[in-house]
Amino acid sequence: MDLASIGLILIAVAWLIQLFFVIKGKKEIQPFFIIFYMLGVAFLVISAYLASSVISYYELGTLVAAAIVLVYSFKKK
Repeated sequence: MDLASIGLILIAVAWLIQLFFVIKGKKEIQPFFIIFYMLGVAFLVISAYLASSVISYYELGTLVAAAIVLVYSFKKK
């Protein structure tokens, strides 16, 4: 299995985690969602970087944005 596939699987798991909490009535963004999402995007960044793809810079931007959201989600509590 390649790194991009692992990244996409982790992102899908992240969304399933968030969906589980939303179904239970918790509408906030869950830290576990952000962590799994960040791990998935990190795998995509590494995969794109190894392939010398320009898209890795955009994915890196979303990784930074997710990290900022994670920090603010912990500050809120």
